Amino acid sequence: MIQTVVKEFFNLLVRIVKSGLNQRNVATLPLNFMRNFLPVFTWLFIFHHASMIPIEIRPTIHSKIAFLSDAFMFGDWFGELQSQYQDGGKLTQLSYITAFAFCMVVLLIVPLSIWYYVYHIRKVNYNVAEWYDHIFHFENKKNTRRLRLLALPFLAPFFAFVILNLDHIFSSQDPENFTNTKDLIAWFSYVILHVTVPILTAVYLYVFHPAGTLMCFSLALGLQNICGVFTHLLFPTASPWFTHMYGINDTEHVNYTQEGFAAGLVRVDAHLGTHLNTNGFHMSPIVFGAVPSLHSATAFLCFLFITTRATSLKHRFSSSAPVEGDAPLSEFADSDSEEVNSKVSNTSHSNNSSVSDLNSGSNSYDSDYSDLDIEAGDKEVVQFKKLYTDDAEFTNRWFFRVFNTGLFPKFLISSFIILQWWATMYLDHHYRFDLFIGLLYSLASFFVINNLILQPRVLKRFVDLRLGRVPDNDNEARTMGMRVFQGTKLEWFFDPLA
Repeated sequence: MIQTVVKEFFNLLVRIVKSGLNQRNVATLPLNFMRNFLPVFTWLFIFHHASMIPIEIRPTIHSKIAFLSDAFMFGDWFGELQSQYQDGGKLTQLSYITAFAFCMVVLLIVPLSIWYYVYHIRKVNYNVAEWYDHIFHFENKKNTRRLRLLALPFLAPFFAFVILNLDHIFSSQDPENFTNTKDLIAWFSYVILHVTVPILTAVYLYVFHPAGTLMCFSLALGLQNICGVFTHLLFPTASPWFTHMYGINDTEHVNYTQEGFAAGLVRVDAHLGTHLNTNGFHMSPIVFGAVPSLHSATAFLCFLFITTRATSLKHRFSSSAPVEGDAPLSEFADSDSEEVNSKVSNTSHSNNSSVSDLNSGSNSYDSDYSDLDIEAGDKEVVQFKKLYTDDAEFTNRWFFRVFNTGLFPKFLISSFIILQWWATMYLDHHYRFDLFIGLLYSLASFFVINNLILQPRVLKRFVDLRLGRVPDNDNEARTMGMRVFQGTKLEWFFDPLA
């Protein structure tokens, strides 16, 4: 019995190694890894060598910008303007008005106007954030689809505004708000999860999604962090702990010889009996680097990649389906679905060519993204090659249903970013403003890589491979997980088109 278990475990390890290499050799694998993660290594190099920049050529430090921006863009809920300026609360009252105006005009009216212009004036008939939404995220409810169109990217900043303010309520710097349990939870999120979640996200993307998705994640992460660290160097700003320690009008400590401070993490050192956090932040090469928060940017980038890639399509290739060879997209849709048999839109902005030829026939037709209602069989359908047989009796078991809607990874990453934003403010390391700007850096980086590489190259190639339009010479029609469990009942679980 033990010998059999050991043998099976060894065979699994062999399959994992072979599937990970995927026709590459061990010698070139590190080079490939270095190439893909070069932007991340570049950011780390710049950050760790920032202290070598001569002080005399560094720009002026802006110690008030983040504090005032946070108060007037999000509201001074704890009366910190009154504490710093002793103005009788007038500035605090004004902050409520400016925060409301910022929310309504900048985060609601402007984005909704752009959304209306894009989808109703210009009548764009594809999801600008997810070009192949109708393939990877098939949904039968039109109202759900409309929510998807609104949520990303148009309403993401508004939702962040709401969540940041909710988190802010529980992050008061009143000593009565501090507890040992909260300190340790905040430390675990801010330090441990900040490092491990991007790694877990990378593993998830590599195992469950098309080849090249992980590379796009690395490029986006490196791009946002490089832009972030250059912002820290060119426009240095102070963290909340600096204001709380020295006051908003302090000038004595606003200089490049100022040591870093671990803020709330000092309490964690006291709990754990160490000095790791205190010593680490004292030696920080960039003390005045509050805006943007790279903790927020990193967490939100993980959120973007997981929520956009986690699919809710299951059992497309079920053995119970009356199909031989290929599996049409329409057979798993209700007859009133807006997506049934719709054109696979090619939205590559580089060549403006059409992907209507992804349909199995030569007849193409225009599809209205929001109103199309075509019954199955009216048009020729998109045909995907079946690389395996999905045993519906096996895959419909209750423990698989938890994952079938794609909600499990989305729930985990959503919980993480809410926790991370709270922990960052609770530990007094960043304002809401810093976290919000970090989110914007993440959104910008994501859409640059998404539009230039992920959608037109990675996902389009994967769809072409699964349609049999291009030869699969590199065995990339399967994900890493599909290759590991190829020929077993679990292969379907790792297929983003399943």
